Amino acid sequence: MGFSRLVLLGLLCSSLAACTQSPEWTLFYYADTREIPQGAVQSEHISGYYAEVDQCLMKGAGMVRVSDSGEGRYQCGFQCVTTQGKALSCKEFVDKLAF
Repeated sequence: MGFSRLVLLGLLCSSLAACTQSPEWTLFYYADTREIPQGAVQSEHISGYYAEVDQCLMKGAGMVRVSDSGEGRYQCGFQCVTTQGKALSCKEFVDKLAF
């Protein structure tokens, strides 16, 4: 009886851990602009976190589509982390899918 409870507890913990994976992609959205501003404080432009790059890019494109001006730019950063001074560092930036 004790062993089966232990196995059940182990399965429960592993299933919870699988559901709490951190997202790999961060969406940066710049409203009402035609270009991504140079020197923008990225942390002020975070609009979501996504597991897959295509999810991130589709959300950014949707935000541009529904904006009042129909303008805006977005990019997705891969594995972004906060550095000293609250700046962000990302391993890679993507603004469209490469085929």
